[in-house]
Amino acid sequence: MADAKQPELMKQIQEAFRQAQEQLTHLREEVTRTSELARLNSQGNFLQMEKDKVLRELGEAVWRQVQKGKLELPPSLAPAVKAVQAAEQRAQVHAQEITDILQEGEAAAARLKGKNDTRPQTSLASKPKRK
Repeated sequence: MADAKQPELMKQIQEAFRQAQEQLTHLREEVTRTSELARLNSQGNFLQMEKDKVLRELGEAVWRQVQKGKLELPPSLAPAVKAVQAAEQRAQVHAQEITDILQEGEAAAARLKGKNDTRPQTSLASKPKRK
């Protein structure tokens, strides 16, 4: 009776092995497809960043020409021009605030240094009390 079950068991093992191989093949195909999609997505992101950089450079070049008076933009771009001017103004105010804070810090440091230069060095230990 054990001999009769052996061929059936072998068939089941072979079938399970065949199914595992099919699943592995399918998994490899999915991994390959996913890898290719990730590569293409990464390439697309790089191309978009490159396009954004070039557009930014173009916009900055156009803006420099507008500021120099060498290029006049159509009236339909007036809101964009005002937005750039406002952004530049905010950036200038921010930079001035930073400069002011740094100057205040330098002045305070100079005052402290001046006070420390005129005072004689004192010990941090307390003096003994007289009795």
